[in-house]
Amino acid sequence: MNSILPIIPFTKKACAEVRVPPSKSITNRALLLAAICGEPTLIKNPLRSRDAEIMLESLKRLGFSVIAQKNGGVEVSGSPRKEASLFVGNAGTAARFLTAYACAIEDGHFEFDSDAEMYARPMSGLIEALKEQGAQFEFLREENAFPFRVKTCGLKGGKIKLDASLSSQILSAVLMAAPLAKSDTQIELEGGTVSKPFVEMTLKMMSDFGFGAERTGGGSFLVRCGKAGVSPKEYEVESDATAASYPIMLAGVAGGAVLIKNYPKNSIQGDAKFAEFAESAGLARLARLGGDLLAIAPDAPAASCGGDFNDISDTFPTIAAASGPLLCKAKISGIAHTKLQETDRISAISSEASKFCKSVCDGDDFIEIEPYPCEGEFVKNVRRPVEISTYKDHRIAMSFAVAGCKNIFADGKPWLHIKNPECCSKTWADFFEVLEKARADSERFKIVAVDGGAAVGKSSVSRECSKILGYMHVDTGAHYRTLTYILLESGITS
Repeated sequence: MNSILPIIPFTKKACAEVRVPPSKSITNRALLLAAICGEPTLIKNPLRSRDAEIMLESLKRLGFSVIAQKNGGVEVSGSPRKEASLFVGNAGTAARFLTAYACAIEDGHFEFDSDAEMYARPMSGLIEALKEQGAQFEFLREENAFPFRVKTCGLKGGKIKLDASLSSQILSAVLMAAPLAKSDTQIELEGGTVSKPFVEMTLKMMSDFGFGAERTGGGSFLVRCGKAGVSPKEYEVESDATAASYPIMLAGVAGGAVLIKNYPKNSIQGDAKFAEFAESAGLARLARLGGDLLAIAPDAPAASCGGDFNDISDTFPTIAAASGPLLCKAKISGIAHTKLQETDRISAISSEASKFCKSVCDGDDFIEIEPYPCEGEFVKNVRRPVEISTYKDHRIAMSFAVAGCKNIFADGKPWLHIKNPECCSKTWADFFEVLEKARADSERFKIVAVDGGAAVGKSSVSRECSKILGYMHVDTGAHYRTLTYILLESGITS
């Protein structure tokens, strides 16, 4: 599709609540682990998006019973067939996890295909390790890449040398398949891996599902064959910490405050550290309200931000895209592996941000963005509309959409357009509807009353709230006292 969506900027400070979708990374791990358990397992609050639907459809094709529940959950049960044709789209989790899992099945014959974009994404380290375990691959295009056929004989276990330097999903795939091996598996990494928090997520979830996997020092892991504990009958998926980066940044871009509903506490997701980064960098102030997270615009905008984003690399576009309208210089490193994700994200961000920033410099492992020094220079030099190409990458689309919410031209008219916004269906299908509702809610007339006993801080609290939200502040106590004084001065006593 070639649709173009104008992003209407916020003309009032943000005053909205947003519910982000469930985590894709947790959903697809939970679905696979439920299948490996071999016992009926209810996955509660799973993500419903293209990547998750690809995993669900693949499990069905493999012979598992996948039953949708009225409450939105999915029950997985059954055992695998020995033959199936699987299509993994451009879902890295499904592509790597299912390839490793299929190779753990005895005497299997499987055919895999994908979107064209997946043909170029890293698979070599995983496939070479699976070959050593006995799998026989027939590649239909390029060596060690999709599409392919594979004849499987189960996993031998023992020692596996694994190159997961380009994607942590390669390591996670082998870890989750290894309990099905004929013997315990010792995995030794060659060259380390990236996005290490995702590996920790995998280990934690394997433990939750009753499988024994642990680090044994350095880049080594030990996975026990078979079950090490009791499988859960239910497993609930957390809200997506990566997706939460967009409403957190929206508070900084539009001003005001955004309440993020059901934000995970003590999250197993590495990208939960984005919130800490945003606060420490002066891009937002944060407050935990029960099970929710309130993101509040900073008192003064940050002049610069950045750092090593290797552990939270999925969130680097969120910062990079917003740096221009925020007039905040950004230098982000540790992101070399993002060149091999849904698109070359360094190149994509560099190309699109240069359309409204003073200068953009990038390399194999970093990007540096120099915004215009003031709003006047931005308005003078940027020609509307800025059309953002998304490269079929959901994170490019959502990051730049948030940037476009800044009313930097001060006329409320769209200055940024998103091409092919449909790509957000990968993880957040109704993202643009949620963004528009947040804008509309923020522009509605609202009255917020703060009540309480004498001398408990009503005036101080209401004054601070009105400052954050950009509302008129009316001190009713002072108003009533002034009115009473005027009446008494006029001789009116009743």
